[in-house]
Amino acid sequence: MLAIIHALMGGFIGEEFHSVLFIILASFVLHFIMDMLPHWDANFDKKKFQASGEPPQLSKFAKAWFIIDNIIALAVIISLYQVFDNKKIILGAFIGILPDLMSLGYKTKLRKNKRYAKFVKFHSRIQGETSWQKSLIIQAIIIAIIISLFFIF
Repeated sequence: MLAIIHALMGGFIGEEFHSVLFIILASFVLHFIMDMLPHWDANFDKKKFQASGEPPQLSKFAKAWFIIDNIIALAVIISLYQVFDNKKIILGAFIGILPDLMSLGYKTKLRKNKRYAKFVKFHSRIQGETSWQKSLIIQAIIIAIIISLFFIF
């Protein structure tokens, strides 16, 4: 799932709710729920990872995709803060993308930690998969819905 979707969803939670604890929990949990929706991830071999537990080798395209996606998400977070002037938006948006950022630790010695490895495998296992063409349509619709929620509520 695009980081922008996780950032927007978390940002929306941060805008609408006042409890910091609720914002943290809801944004974190909604990350996984959103990941269950069908989407495409750039060159990630989920089956190989589940079978071997070895971190996937990412292509230059996949690395560039990740970096650009997260830069766009960061720009969206900053823009939302400027429009709504609410620090809780930043909190929700950051927590919304945190599980993906946490997964980067799998490229380090952290992957030897059993609890952490279980987390990463869980995160990998729940991913909804589809073609990149369908994924673009699905994710564009999700982005439009979340953005409209900011202005409806």
